[in-house]
Amino acid sequence: MNKLSEDEIRDKLKNLNNWEYKDNKLVKEFKFNTFDDSVNFLKLIQPIADSLDHHPDVHIYYNRVIIELTTHDAGGITDLDFKLAEKIDDLSTHVR
Repeated sequence: MNKLSEDEIRDKLKNLNNWEYKDNKLVKEFKFNTFDDSVNFLKLIQPIADSLDHHPDVHIYYNRVIIELTTHDAGGITDLDFKLAEKIDDLSTHVR
């Protein structure tokens, strides 16, 4: 998987819903009502991440989940990160 250029990343970000590009990662914070909702959200992400063999870095702060995506092997953002970001956005509507 090839690392995307800064211009490619910024262009592709326009197709995502509120994801940011910072510190060489795609980052988004999701807010839920409860800790249980946060954990359930991660349980939905897990099989998709496994199927893509691409796993996010995750931070949980009670009802907030921060997802960070980067392709470590490529040393930056790839199309795979954008693919997973889109799938995560689709899942987030099932938890709220």
